[in-house]
Amino acid sequence: MSGQASFMSSVPLRIEPSPALRRVLLIAFAYPPVQLVGSVRPAALAKYLPQFGWEAMVLTPKLPGTRRQSKSIVETGYRDVLEDWKARFHLDRKRGLHEKFGLSQAKKPGVTPVHTRVLDIAKYVLFYPDSTKGWTSFALAAVQEIRRQNLGIDAIVTTSPPISSHLIGREAKDILGCPWIADLRDLWTQNLGERTSNLLQIGLEKRTLRQADGLVTVSDPWATRLERRYPEKKIWTITNGFDPDDFDSPPPPLTREFSISYTGELYAGQRDPTLLFEVLSDLIQDGTIPASELRVRFYGRIEPWLPALVEKFGLMEVVAINGPTPRLEAVAHQRESQILLLLPWSNPKETGHHSAKLFEYLAAARPILAIGGARGVITETLQAVGAGAHAISKAEVREFLLSAYANYKTRGFVPYSGKKQAVEEYGHPNMARRFAQVLDSAVAGTKPRKSAPTTTSIG
Repeated sequence: MSGQASFMSSVPLRIEPSPALRRVLLIAFAYPPVQLVGSVRPAALAKYLPQFGWEAMVLTPKLPGTRRQSKSIVETGYRDVLEDWKARFHLDRKRGLHEKFGLSQAKKPGVTPVHTRVLDIAKYVLFYPDSTKGWTSFALAAVQEIRRQNLGIDAIVTTSPPISSHLIGREAKDILGCPWIADLRDLWTQNLGERTSNLLQIGLEKRTLRQADGLVTVSDPWATRLERRYPEKKIWTITNGFDPDDFDSPPPPLTREFSISYTGELYAGQRDPTLLFEVLSDLIQDGTIPASELRVRFYGRIEPWLPALVEKFGLMEVVAINGPTPRLEAVAHQRESQILLLLPWSNPKETGHHSAKLFEYLAAARPILAIGGARGVITETLQAVGAGAHAISKAEVREFLLSAYANYKTRGFVPYSGKKQAVEEYGHPNMARRFAQVLDSAVAGTKPRKSAPTTTSIG
């Protein structure tokens, strides 16, 4: 959506004061019904924070053609910077440049063609600081309107990616005059091996996050990195989690095949299934596991190199590439699978990347096989919960699969040994409770802000 920056809502938004609750402005670019992993954490906060003394007012871009049915969601306009640039050059807004100009795509995970690198650099320059910067002016106009209508905001939480959320939060803190907590589900410039670690971004990050009243991230190694850069800040670790309500129905029957399922993104090969394919190819060729009994299923955006990798290892009849799948449908596929495949970040030095997918897998209550990357928080979590194993060598992958397949042949299924009570600790209610404690700390000594005495309408 493009146009002049202004506050908007698809319908009048009626906000009734809740005297018993403090109010947090939750600034989130992705929010349901957006089918992105980044929408899960803010949606869970809005759902569960009221149990711990806080209600959330969510600030998010409007989705074209949809209407969010909630009185607590403020929808704004949005300008898609990429579509604007395509329009300037008379390009199809819905087609990628690779498709438009017939450019080849990556054929191997983690290998980027030169022309793709050039396009990435051009996008970085055009979109700096990130591709969602077209939301900033709309969001800040909405914050000004929230202040004008005296809607009683006691604190602000911004969640990233994208980083534009924090740029908005920094300004919102001054506009609303209340504490601001920055939640970094991914680190801004301290993720190992990522291209965001340049002087421009580092400088912007420091200028921005130094204004925050506290920082939250999802793992202790990442919290340690933040502490080194911001020793004066309060920093909390609050892991990702899962919503128990998504898993309260009886699970579907397990697949008859010896199934291995992956749901989610592969991030241009940063999550790499090569080691799995290599081991499976060997097990099929030596007759240990018949190809007719094996099924490997991918659900998520199709990377251009994935079909070529499947063909390289001769697994065309074994691997099913299903493309994007609605989240709850993906959850059902998780729960029916014999084994769930988790692919940690491929950088061998990255010990702190706590994939949000891990916690959804834990709730699915099926054995988890994590392959690749470095031993770290994923390894520790799987060991503590007893829900699976982290294999980083060919021998370890083979050992896990042989044991699982032996159980499958003798019992008809692969048994799950996760500790139910330990898994429940990662439920979203606990995540929200931790956030409420952070917010309580941020506003300690301040009085709750009073909303306007009557029902307020924005629109």
